[in-house]
Amino acid sequence: MHDGAPAHYAQSVRYFLHETFPDRWIGRRGPIEWPARSPDLTPTDYFLWGVIKDRVYATKPKDLQELEDAIITEMESLPEELCRRACQSVSERLQLCKDLE
Repeated sequence: MHDGAPAHYAQSVRYFLHETFPDRWIGRRGPIEWPARSPDLTPTDYFLWGVIKDRVYATKPKDLQELEDAIITEMESLPEELCRRACQSVSERLQLCKDLE
């Protein structure tokens, strides 16, 4: 999934996505259209950043290096199944948005 931000919308990025995930990537002008800047529908926004922040700041980092190390440690320790479930919930969130229209 990609957000359509200018840096992520470059032709080289879209080419890479087409080659790597043919007909399966989600984003602006992709095979599955997606509105730019839609945090309620983007797992990194509604799930990942909050979880990482809570875990990293459970013990306040003393300096920038400790903060960086804590972020890396927490990202590497996230269970794959937890991330998979967060991504799978996108379709449920989409349906809720459709129902509200």
